[in-house]
Amino acid sequence: MKKIFLLLFTAVLLLSCSGGKQKTIELQSEADLAGLRVGVSTGGFHDIHLTPRTDIELHRFMTPSDDLQALLTDKVDVMLEDEIIFSAVIRKEQCLKIALKEPFLFPTALVFNKNNEELTQACNEVQKEMEQDGRMAQIKDLWINEKYTSIKSYPEVPPQPQGKPLKVVTSTSIAPLSFMVGNEWYGIEVDIARALGAKLNRPLEIKYIDFSSAIIALNTGAADIMIGGIFVTDERKQMFLFADPYHEFTGAYYVIDKEAKHKNSGFLPWLKKSFERNLLVEKRWLFIVQGLWETVKISIFAILFGSLLGIGLFLMMRSRRKWLVKIAAGYNWVVAGIPQLVLLLILFYVFFSNSGLSPSIVAIIAFAMTFASSAADIYGTSLDAIPHGQTEAGLALGFTRMQTFTNIVLPQAIRRGLPLFKGQCINLLKGTSIVGYIAIQDITRAGDIIRSRTFDAFVPLLIVTILYFLLAWLLGKLIELALPKNKVL
Repeated sequence: MKKIFLLLFTAVLLLSCSGGKQKTIELQSEADLAGLRVGVSTGGFHDIHLTPRTDIELHRFMTPSDDLQALLTDKVDVMLEDEIIFSAVIRKEQCLKIALKEPFLFPTALVFNKNNEELTQACNEVQKEMEQDGRMAQIKDLWINEKYTSIKSYPEVPPQPQGKPLKVVTSTSIAPLSFMVGNEWYGIEVDIARALGAKLNRPLEIKYIDFSSAIIALNTGAADIMIGGIFVTDERKQMFLFADPYHEFTGAYYVIDKEAKHKNSGFLPWLKKSFERNLLVEKRWLFIVQGLWETVKISIFAILFGSLLGIGLFLMMRSRRKWLVKIAAGYNWVVAGIPQLVLLLILFYVFFSNSGLSPSIVAIIAFAMTFASSAADIYGTSLDAIPHGQTEAGLALGFTRMQTFTNIVLPQAIRRGLPLFKGQCINLLKGTSIVGYIAIQDITRAGDIIRSRTFDAFVPLLIVTILYFLLAWLLGKLIELALPKNKVL
């Protein structure tokens, strides 16, 4: 086992950059991309820009972090991402080289709902004030000129106003645009949004979700502002309102610098440094702790409520009233036909969009609804497996029907249904990994946040994997201990 573990880590180390005999890919123009595998983030302008080309092999990834890992593991030859995302420090650590910059400058701005002209105009006024009093030049010097990479601590965040929250969603948790340190958000776009909040006497409430969910949140009014390095294009102007661009960025084609020298100091020093960078620096372990609590909370409450709802659903399925049976059958048909993620998004962005319910409560409802359907089937299957002769024997011995059920039938049914019930509970636990789509920082999302800061995939994913494995094992043991094991009377 120890040898397998060492081989696994050795393989990861070999995937890291090192001086080799291969030459670094050189690009003089975008025409040189022909025949190469190019990675981009899904849905961004770079994706749109390269999609028409048929002479390249285009690979789409959810985040720049995933795109970078594909480049480091030789799944793509070139990566096209925003130049601002990978600072000089990150490029040195990951042995990256800018082979070519895109021949475009993209105006970038904060995004608002199409019907929210008043808030958009307020943002424009705040940005003009920041330009005039020099605050804009200061934050650009800090974030865009990469001074943040050499400071020991980030600027102190001013106290939040006490008014109605200004709801902000970001699809990017990457410096220097918008990123988290502990429980606080930093970055150039966060500073602009915070200045807007101060002007309107409204505290910021920032949520990190993927790009598609951020668009839904903005369109449905669940969010007031969307940030994350959004380029202003004519097509996007038809869907949203943009504040005045605060800066113009460009994209860059990144390649692995084969000539970069990387000193391999050995397995243990590498492992120690990697864990320090992913967990200790900026107290990133707090993301894991917070994510662990969210995952456990959602899983436990969804199982409890789903089990109770499943009892009601089971009783409806066994009712003599046909209309109750039809309702239960229809419920099972609908829930079984909708993917869990789609159900989660519908509940959060449609049914409960204006309810004021927290994302965690909506997630509990969504998973409880799905779990109830499975639990009802398990109840029915387990009870049907007990021969009817057991009931007849109990009645013959003088037990009432209730006594017969609780003392003879139910214990046997529980033991038969326990493995199936435990399996469904573990499936629910693992299924909660999708709650990040509605801005919940669970374990999976915590790993994503850490990866977006360190651009190290192995250690965050390893930690997340181990935690899910331990939670699944512990949940299974708790279910076995909590359920009765009394013998048949």
